[in-house]
Formats: sequence, C-alpha cells, structure tokens
Amino acid sequence: MLKGGRSSAENSVASLQGQLGAEHVFYLSSGRAALWLILRALSILEPSKREVVIPAYTCPAVASAILKAGLKPVLADIERDSFGFLRSELNRTVGDKTLAVIAVHLFGLSVEDEDSYADCRQYGGFFVEDRAQAFGILPDSHKRASGLKADVSFFSFGRGKPLSVMHGGLVATSSDEICRAANRVFRDLRAPSLVSSAKYALTLGSYLLFSHPRFYWIPESLPFLHLGETIFEPDFEMSKGLRFPGLILSELMALAEEEQETRKRNSTWYSEQFKDSPHIRKPPVGTFPYLRYPLVLEQPGLRDGIVKGLKRHGTGAARLYPCPLNELPGLREILQDSTVYENSRKLSENLITLPVHSGVTQTLLETIKTIVLRAVNAQN
Repeated sequence: MLKGGRSSAENSVASLQGQLGAEHVFYLSSGRAALWLILRALSILEPSKREVVIPAYTCPAVASAILKAGLKPVLADIERDSFGFLRSELNRTVGDKTLAVIAVHLFGLSVEDEDSYADCRQYGGFFVEDRAQAFGILPDSHKRASGLKADVSFFSFGRGKPLSVMHGGLVATSSDEICRAANRVFRDLRAPSLVSSAKYALTLGSYLLFSHPRFYWIPESLPFLHLGETIFEPDFEMSKGLRFPGLILSELMALAEEEQETRKRNSTWYSEQFKDSPHIRKPPVGTFPYLRYPLVLEQPGLRDGIVKGLKRHGTGAARLYPCPLNELPGLREILQDSTVYENSRKLSENLITLPVHSGVTQTLLETIKTIVLRAVNAQN
C-alpha cells in the first residue's frame, strides 16, 4: 500500500492515482500478481465464496491468478458485438458461491456492463475490472475514476499494454475495507530480487532492440521465445514491483495523451477503410482509441491466410487468444468444462488484431488495408 515513508518508485506510482481516481493503490510485479492480491483480499472478506466468474475468451493469466489464489474460475460466454458478458450466461453462472465477477475491457474497449454489476451485487459478490488493456485510453465520454462502479480494478504495465514498462501491475480501489484486507497480504510479499532486476534489464533491452516493425520478423522467427503463443502458466512470480520501472511510469503519462490521439486516429482510419466490406464485422465503437484494432471476419477460414500475409510484411498484426479457456491445453484439464462457448470460439477463430500505436506509418496502414481487402474480396 502506498502511503507515508514511500520510496521514490512508490511516489512515482502514487502519482497515477489522479488518473485512476482511487484512494488506494498497490504496486506489484505483474498484472496477474495484482489480480492474485485482489482475490486473496476478497477471500479474507468473504471466505465461504470460492467462485470467480470470468469471460470464456480472455487471457489465461486471469485464470492462473484465480487458481493460484485457491479459487475456482467459472466461465461465461461473451456478447458477439460488444465483447462483454452474455446476459443469459450471467444468469447461469452467478450465484451464492460467487466471490467476484471480473469484467474485461478487451482491446481497451470500455465494457458498459451494468448487468454484470447488478447480477454480482444481487448475490453479494464483488465487482472487479480487468483494465490491463485499458489504462489511460478510455474516450472522453467514458472517463470514470477506476471504472464502472468497480469495487476494485487491476492494471498491467507489461509488453503490449497501453502504458508499458515491461513490468508491473497495479491494484486500485477506493474501498477502505478491501484496502485493509489487501494490505494484510501485500505486506508479506517479498521485495523483488537481484535476479528479477537482471531479468528485467535483459527483457527491456531485447524489447527496445526489436520493437521497430522492420525487425519484428527476428524474434518471431525464434521458436523458443514463444512469441504470439498463448500458454497457460499455472505458476508465476509474485513480489512487490521493481523500483526502476516504477520510477518511469508517471513520466510516460506525459506521452499518454498524444499516444491516445494517435490510436484513435488510426482506429478511425481502419473503420473508414473497412466499413463497406460485408465480410468484416464493424467494431462496437468506430472511433474508439483501441489498444489494438479488432478486425473480425464474417467468413470462416480466411483469418490464418490473412495473418500469414500480414506477418510476411512485418505489419505487427496478430491473432489474440487461440480458443476459449476451457479448450486451452493445460487449463482444459483443470477446468473440466465441456461447455461450447459459441461466441468466444467464433471470435477466437475469426479475429485479427491490427496495430494502432504511434510507430505505425501510413505506408504500413495502406499495406494492411491492401492485404486484408484483397483476401476478403477474393471470396466474392
């Protein structure tokens, strides 16, 4: 917990509180460590409740944190167009055993999930927001403290996130009760080790070396790096956050507004270019400053060929999660859930995420447009 006697890194992280509108923040080693802390704290407050409802289509790290906290992930399918929870699925999954419902702002899209909040509250559960992909990029009309009535939110500053220093996660809450419970867990976490610091320096150096689109092909060609793969990792490091990335977090905020405008501009450009194609589903909000632009194809079987062409030109386009969580190797055996989450599966099969960050040139945008439209128009 950040309060009196803080280090300079903690002071830097605390300066983000104005952006979050939260009374209390905790700085940890990763986003999933932040979620683990939240769930441990909520378990202290409601020890008899053991289930956590999450989207069937989301990052496996969410399930990892739930399991590491000794709790049970319960999956719910998503809306086809908004990517929020399907209401019928909430009716099926939320109940007396529900400790928390976690709403995920996929691609940075703000989920207006009043139904999730209401259903969670009906049974006395907590409402948690996963804003790992949404830090600082909500549109003006949706700017709200720590999100939609959330009891607590968590953020990630890892690779590919809106505010990335390749390390760290943050818990944000205005609940004194949750803060006290979280602090009971947080104070016993170890400080980051020298080995962690060395690994971070190596990771950051590699990222800076290969972050230019011209060099994307180099790390992608090295199979042992597992780039672009989604792997369930049941164990992960948990510690307080490293000092150095904490120091530079608030400094990056000075660049966030300009970056947000670039993302919004590039997102709008994609929407304009693809709006007349019947083979491409329109995103929920065309001018939204996405973390990555979600291009969803209406025709099955096209996605992999398009991604291959985009990667060959070094565009930075990619798939996202390969399947619903209950179908992912490693996690499939743990969940033992044979439900067919139809919307989640279709999204996993037909989604391409396109880059919108400030490093994307107009030439690269045009290349992406040409490859995508050539492929979908060839199906006419």
